[in-house]
Amino acid sequence: IYGWRGASADNLRQLREDYPHLHLVKLEQNYRSTIRILKAANSLIANNPKLFEKRLWSDLGLGDAIQVMPTRDDEHEAESVVMRLLSHKFQHRTEWRDYAILYRGNYQARVFEKALRNEKVPYQLSGGQSFFDRAEIKDVIAYLRLIANSDDDPAFIRAVTTPKRGIGAATLEKLGQVAATLHVSLFEAVFSAAAVAQIGERQLAPLLEFSNFINRFEARVAREPAGEVLNDLLKSIDYEIYVFDQDDARAAQNKWNNVLEFAAWIAKKGEEDDKNLLQLTQTIALITLLEGREEAEPDAVRLSTLHAAKGLEFGHVFLVGVEENILPHRDAVDEGRLEEERRLMYVGVTRAKRSLTLSYCSRRKRARESVACDPSRFIDELGDDVRQPEKPTDAAAKANGSDRLAALKAMLG
Repeated sequence: IYGWRGASADNLRQLREDYPHLHLVKLEQNYRSTIRILKAANSLIANNPKLFEKRLWSDLGLGDAIQVMPTRDDEHEAESVVMRLLSHKFQHRTEWRDYAILYRGNYQARVFEKALRNEKVPYQLSGGQSFFDRAEIKDVIAYLRLIANSDDDPAFIRAVTTPKRGIGAATLEKLGQVAATLHVSLFEAVFSAAAVAQIGERQLAPLLEFSNFINRFEARVAREPAGEVLNDLLKSIDYEIYVFDQDDARAAQNKWNNVLEFAAWIAKKGEEDDKNLLQLTQTIALITLLEGREEAEPDAVRLSTLHAAKGLEFGHVFLVGVEENILPHRDAVDEGRLEEERRLMYVGVTRAKRSLTLSYCSRRKRARESVACDPSRFIDELGDDVRQPEKPTDAAAKANGSDRLAALKAMLG
């Protein structure tokens, strides 16, 4: 990595010739992982040429067999991983922070975020921005939060100012003074006589129009399909126009695609779980319990890229998307950087202390198309002590996982 400064690995190769009495000390004992995990890691990295042979060993016991989990597609992969994680947690009474879901690229996190939120699992994302933390998604969620709870002042401020409605900071400051005096929310203060007196009818008009708009949608959320209500909301506030007015065409299109994806997810969850928009908004709000926490290490599942996970360790690791063209990455294979990708896989394997599960998809969405996928060559390089089940053939896997989890929850009370 310091080749640009003239550094050369050949200098290491020359050490024994330059220093005939060189004493080589190998730090091979591993204090983190079980024997099975280290055996697989050693088998994998043995495929890379190296200057000095080294084999890690551990006295932490044999440990669980490494699991390989084939899945149908990326959504099925995320659902299966989360179900297996939940099942393991209920069985072993572990903490959320004991688990990590690791992946090659930031784009893979989105589907896992959704699956974790569906099951109300707290998570912490590192090495990338959460899908739900993107400005455009937070804008939409602000409307949903306000419709679900009109006393939510932060949601009110974000929604009433996005898109712009001619409501300035001075008007909102006066509204805040009214709300503080009356000990009510900003939303409730809009309808007070004090607001008319302090703000004036002209400045108050857009606030009243906005608040009545929210009330109309509040009347719909409990009785109409979630997807239909959300799509009507987006059209009513001209959010697409707002997005394209704020950015260049390419950036705006990406943001609008994120909004469409979020809306599609809401519609799908509403149909699958028979929930209205109010209930789905409450689910989304529940998982934001980590927001604003000062805790250095919150009790949450870690979502991380392999690069961001270097130096970290977790009791139980799910290494996902272990497929050709992802891990190893297609560009790395084409450019002759396979050894780098193998080292990255090695990093993922050796993050695990007690258990390791690998997963891959038969098909994966790319640019709105479903493409066939092959398991990574690295899986075979892990050696024979890796348990590989048969490929899934239908939707039974998810149902079985859900049934098993429900049974465990019932047993544990």
